[in-house]
Amino acid sequence: MSDEPKTSKRRAFPGLIRILVTLAVVTAFLWITGCMERMFYQPTVGPTPAPRGVEVVRFPSRDDTLLTGWFIPAQTPPPDGGTSPTILHVHGNAGNIESHAWFTEFLPAYGFNVFVFDYRGYGESQGKATRRGPLVEDTNAALDALLAREDVDPKRIGMYGQSLGGAIGINVMADRPEIRAAVLESSFASWREEAANVVGGEPPGMIWRSLAWLLIPDSHRPTDAIARVNRPMLLLHGDADTLIPVSHSRRLLAASNGHATLVEFPGGEHNTLRESHPQMEQAVLEFFRQHLASPAE
Repeated sequence: MSDEPKTSKRRAFPGLIRILVTLAVVTAFLWITGCMERMFYQPTVGPTPAPRGVEVVRFPSRDDTLLTGWFIPAQTPPPDGGTSPTILHVHGNAGNIESHAWFTEFLPAYGFNVFVFDYRGYGESQGKATRRGPLVEDTNAALDALLAREDVDPKRIGMYGQSLGGAIGINVMADRPEIRAAVLESSFASWREEAANVVGGEPPGMIWRSLAWLLIPDSHRPTDAIARVNRPMLLLHGDADTLIPVSHSRRLLAASNGHATLVEFPGGEHNTLRESHPQMEQAVLEFFRQHLASPAE
């Protein structure tokens, strides 16, 4: 009789440990999943005062979330005397339009309108950033806002997607023929592969690849989207980029079915190609001039 309670306790103890370990694993799984997904979105929230000459545009996303953008008009008229071509700027994962406008600020001086906007949860835009649906829908809404303007030629719209913006923007371009040509700067080919690179370097080890496969969904995979685009694209990437390795743009190129061109910049890093390689601006200008010079037939 005296041994019975001791045996029961011994049997119950391992069961309790298994329950606690299971709970710990599930909790860690959910926590890590959230953290790995959130690393793609690092917004700066708050007022974004527009520079002089820039129009602040408020427009609804497709679920009525109110978004904010800047319309920056061309500073010189087009040579043909018509309406200036317009570039939809889909920005990267950190900050907001106040910091990202730098990437395309040179274009208005050469006759291009630029429309840069904040996804939900960035800057003054309402809501919370998530990939699955909303950011793609926010970009669709930004394109719709451009198409509704009388000062925008709907047949002369290009896209500039930088980093995360390239991954989001190429998914929109795959479904929207209104975007005639696109520049993708320092973008990634796969959400899972980029997550593995961030935590495990280049190339990531099997453990990091496995964790990314388990924890990160790969919906809206950029390589799948670019394979559906039959319009010209220019890929730009520095070969010293440690945030998104140049191997990602090489995979995008391979998936593009011959519709993309890749320019690699020796020693180029992730956010500073305009500073380190001034020839990048000329490559972008020549590309957009070639493909947006006249309205599509």
